[in-house]
Amino acid sequence: MPTVGAGARIKHFGGGSEPGTVVAVHDDGRRLHVRGEDGELREFVLSRSSARFVSAAGAHGPRLELLGEPA
Repeated sequence: MPTVGAGARIKHFGGGSEPGTVVAVHDDGRRLHVRGEDGELREFVLSRSSARFVSAAGAHGPRLELLGEPA
């Protein structure tokens, strides 16, 4: 289950990535708010079809990779 403070990697559509931190967990871990390196707050939801976190804003948005628990 994702936790607040956990490290993440935001993978942008078309390549590139940036580090992020989980700042909020909702819906029993199925919806996350993550702050990126640029300070932008992004929302991700757990896709039922792929079991991966995808942008809540749309299919062509960034995807999220969870890296681990808070330090």
